[in-house]
Amino acid sequence: MDKATSRVVRKLRIELERRPNVGCYMPIASPSQASSTSPQIAPHPQGRETRLIDKRMLHYEASVAGFAERYGRGETSHTIHVWWARRPHSAMRALVFASLCKDTSDDALELLKALSFSEEETTIQNARRMISLQYGHPPRLLDMFGGGGTIPAEASNLGAETYAIDANQLSVFIQRCNLIDSQKAATPKISRIIRSSGQRVLLQLTQETAQLFPLRRPNMIGISNGSPLGYIWTYLKACDHCGFKFHLSKRRYLSKKKGKSIAFISYDEADSQGVTIQQDYPADREIITAWTGRNGTVTCPKCETKQDGIKANQCQDTLIALVSPAEKRGKTFVVANSDAMPSVGIIEELERDTLNSLQATLPTSALPAWSGIVNPAIYGIEVHADFLNPRQRTVLLLLIKALRDEYQLLIHAHDEHTSRYVIAVLSSLIDQLVDWNCRLSMWIPQNEQVGRAFCGPGVPMLWDYCEIDPLLSGPANLWSKLERIVAGAKSIKKYPYAAHVQVGYAQELPFPDCFFEAIVTDPPYYDNIYYNVLADFFYAWKRILLGAIDPELFSSNTTDNSRELVASKFRSNSPEQAHEDYCVQLSLALREANRVLKPDGIFSFVYSHSSLKGWEALVRAFRETDFRITSVQPLSIERKQRPRAMTSEAVNTCITFVSHNATDERTPLSEEKLKIDLREYADEIGPQLLGINWNNDDVALAIFANAVAMIANASHVTGMRSDRDALRTSAIVVAEKFPSFKINDRRSL
Repeated sequence: MDKATSRVVRKLRIELERRPNVGCYMPIASPSQASSTSPQIAPHPQGRETRLIDKRMLHYEASVAGFAERYGRGETSHTIHVWWARRPHSAMRALVFASLCKDTSDDALELLKALSFSEEETTIQNARRMISLQYGHPPRLLDMFGGGGTIPAEASNLGAETYAIDANQLSVFIQRCNLIDSQKAATPKISRIIRSSGQRVLLQLTQETAQLFPLRRPNMIGISNGSPLGYIWTYLKACDHCGFKFHLSKRRYLSKKKGKSIAFISYDEADSQGVTIQQDYPADREIITAWTGRNGTVTCPKCETKQDGIKANQCQDTLIALVSPAEKRGKTFVVANSDAMPSVGIIEELERDTLNSLQATLPTSALPAWSGIVNPAIYGIEVHADFLNPRQRTVLLLLIKALRDEYQLLIHAHDEHTSRYVIAVLSSLIDQLVDWNCRLSMWIPQNEQVGRAFCGPGVPMLWDYCEIDPLLSGPANLWSKLERIVAGAKSIKKYPYAAHVQVGYAQELPFPDCFFEAIVTDPPYYDNIYYNVLADFFYAWKRILLGAIDPELFSSNTTDNSRELVASKFRSNSPEQAHEDYCVQLSLALREANRVLKPDGIFSFVYSHSSLKGWEALVRAFRETDFRITSVQPLSIERKQRPRAMTSEAVNTCITFVSHNATDERTPLSEEKLKIDLREYADEIGPQLLGINWNNDDVALAIFANAVAMIANASHVTGMRSDRDALRTSAIVVAEKFPSFKINDRRSL
């Protein structure tokens, strides 16, 4: 190992010691102490090549580096486009290298450590050189669930000939933008072109939205800091019995920052409710709302008549408060007045004129009415044109128009590749408005900021929302997003070989037999996230801009969900059928992976779930293949504060199941051996992970995953009626050491 790489390895410890409070990962062990091994779940298949991941893996470095990347200020390609559940680049770089590298020596391990913490060109070059010498050619690597493209990006970065597919057109667009278009448009000036183009777009948008924001205050340098940054809305419902109009607000607090407790309070007037803002609202005082219980029923405050079946499209959006910057720090809040909004006629005319200019119509694609998963459609927000209010929608259309105008300028000034790439990355300005400026974007009083609408796993209905003026300097503004786009584009490397990205189904891979040296992939986790549902909120609007530029991906009204690999009772008609369908489709996908992987290839499959059925699906799928899971590599890289699933606890640890082709028959596993081996694995793994300050639940899940692998490798477990019983028993064994650990035995969502 050369001096430059050794230097990086030494620096990683220094870097970590500067971050003594990174999540639960402290104190910092030395790199040599931190490297760890996983139990050998099954013998390495005779005659098959060994990879670094089979012998040495970084539960420590890759986990801490990935966690730090998620919370740090460093920019990656993730800062450009919106996608969900993407893994940190640093952790996936380590995983890809360990899956490809045939060298299992200490030198290879040290290089793996360096890769986990460094993007220095010398370190990357050393890794590329090592892999190239081992294969004599660029090894072919497949990600069969490309998603946001992190694994393909790091495979390309390390010199692999990378292939990625996804059934979702928006996913393929993101991957092509970052992996292919970025390379074709690679010039020293590309970041400058992106910034200058983005600035022209936003200046045009500032001018064309001026009439939509009457309270913007122009001054010599643009717009005064006293202009409102945000607009707090709720819904006004007319009583079916007496006609009295009352607020449907559920989230009354405007600020809960340290030393502040500000809320808006409704009061009754003759025909409707008014609003007042109370600066020092007692934190322990109950705020009265019209909602009764948790069943969607409201009670009229005037006549006390109860009403149910409330629909937002039968109510009136009503502006109640304005948010402006305070003189020093924080925000100020005042009751809204009629001057804050232009007339309905102005908005309607501008929207109509913009649609005519774009030769477009508003999206008519329907939101799925999935109670508990996609709630807005249950409450009257039925199509993708309706989850924004009229002013938000018009601002979004004007942004699309400004981007289209900029594309025409770029085509005359630059080549087609540069023009397509610049507009592709700038189209993520659309993502910003869709996610942070719609009827589903909440105001967060704890930090006086706006919360994004589509962070997953589901889409809740909000009866209070925050609209922003995205051209000012406040929360979620487009100027800051532009800088993140530029930084993200700068982070994309020049790859040695062109990547291959296409629309395709994992259940029917478009590749010949024995084509890949490695498959490294991170599929949807059972029913954790419904990617197509979330993607369609963005796709419905991006296609107005990109339909003419990239008709292959943007000709449909919605993304393709026909073979999306998720368990959904709404698509399968029952929870039981949803489970069965997922098991069948995952089995098809793993059989296809088995087919296209070379006999000496490695299959690194990243997966995790909190439910029994989610794990049973994995067991059934592996049983349908010739794969044998030889080791289980846990990575604790999830954000601890990420949104949680609606009916299941989120998992913070993702597991890589490392497997190879085997020719022997599966044999039974006894209940007794399962328990004995699992207890031994707990004694081996537990101290390693607890020693580097993993929390108990994450350690327990990592141990449980070894039981999943043992059960998957066996033909069946003797003494058990079913695989589910074997999994339940395994969870009980793990709970002997970690009493809080449990696997939820629930139905599919």
